[in-house]
Amino acid sequence: MAVIFDEKHEKPWLVEYRHVWTGKRIRKRFKLEDAAQEFDRAQEEQKEHERALLKKKRRTERGETNITVKELFNRYFKLVGDNEITLRTERYHVTPIVGAFGGRIVALLTQEDILNFILIQKLRGLKQSTISTRLRIFRRAVSWGKKAGLLKSNPFADLVLPVKSKSKRIAPPSPKEAEALLALAPPHVQRVIALGWHTGARIGPSELFGLTWADVDLEYGIVRMPSAKKNKTSADARDIPISSFLLPIIKKWQEHDLARGIEYVIHWRGRPVKSIGKSWRRCLQQAKILRPIRPYDLRHAYATYALLAGARIKIIADIMDHADPSMILKTYQYTEERERREAIEAMPDHLQLSAATDGRIPGI
Repeated sequence: MAVIFDEKHEKPWLVEYRHVWTGKRIRKRFKLEDAAQEFDRAQEEQKEHERALLKKKRRTERGETNITVKELFNRYFKLVGDNEITLRTERYHVTPIVGAFGGRIVALLTQEDILNFILIQKLRGLKQSTISTRLRIFRRAVSWGKKAGLLKSNPFADLVLPVKSKSKRIAPPSPKEAEALLALAPPHVQRVIALGWHTGARIGPSELFGLTWADVDLEYGIVRMPSAKKNKTSADARDIPISSFLLPIIKKWQEHDLARGIEYVIHWRGRPVKSIGKSWRRCLQQAKILRPIRPYDLRHAYATYALLAGARIKIIADIMDHADPSMILKTYQYTEERERREAIEAMPDHLQLSAATDGRIPGI
C-alpha cells in the first residue's frame, strides 16, 4: 500500500496496491488527500481480512498436512475425552515421542523414522511391551487426526510395526517376602504394603496415594478408596472393609497423623506421596530379594491370597474395582497350592523312592 502525490495529474493523489487473491497491481486516483488516505486505510483492513480468508482456504485445501507431531498431540489430548489417569499415563509415554519428532511434519514420517525410534528406546533399556504401548498411542493419535480432518492421509496406514511381545507375568510377593519388606521399609512404604496387601487398591496417585483420613471411617471399619475410574461403571469411590487385625494399626496411624495436622494416609514427612520407586528398590536390596517385584504387585497379592483363602471372585472384583470378574483370572497370577500339591501326591511311587534299595539313596 502506498499513497503518492503527482502534481501534474488532474487527480494528484494516487493509491497503489496488489489484490490479495490475484496478485494484480491496482491504481486508483483522488483529487483530495483525505479521500486517498481513507481509501488506503480501508484497503489495508480489507487486505488483512482477505489474507485471513485465503490462509483458511489454503489450510482447508491441504487438510493441514503441515501439522507437526507436537501440534497433533496437543490437539489430541485437548479434545479426546479419556479419564484423567489415562491421559496422564498417555502423556508420560508421549513425552519421548515428542522429544524425537516434535517439530517433524506428521505426513512426512517414514517407516525408517519409526524403526530408528524403536531402536533408540531398546538401547535405553525399555521393554518391547513399553515401546509398543508408545507406538500404539502414536498410531491412535494419527488415526484420530485423519478422522478429524487434520491430516489428508495416515502415514501409519502401511507401516509395519514389530509384533508386541507378551509381558512376563510376575508372581506376587509371597507372605515371607512381604514380611521381609515390611520389616525394612520406612513408615510410608510400610503403610503401602499393609494397605495394598489387604485392600487390593491400585498403588499410585489414582487410588492409594490419594487416600485421605477423611476417607477412613474407623467407626464402621470402612475405607472409602478413591476410584481410578478404569471402567465406565466406576463410582468416584468404593467402600472397602478394614480387616479386624489391621483396624487397630490404622487407628494408631490416624492418631499420629491428626495430631500433626497430616491429611494424607500415605505421606512422607507430612507431604503427600507421588511415587515410592526409590524406597521400594532400596527395600528389595536390603531384603536381598533378587527377583523383580513392583509395588503394584501388592494388588496382585491381594487377588492371589484372597482366592486361595476361598473368597468369591465376584466380591474380589468389586473390591478391586473390576467391572468384569473374569479379569481376576485373566490378569492376576495366582497359584492353587492345595490343588497342585494334591496333583503331585496323586502320582504313585512307581520308582519306589520311599524304600531306598540296599540303604542307598538314588542320586548320591
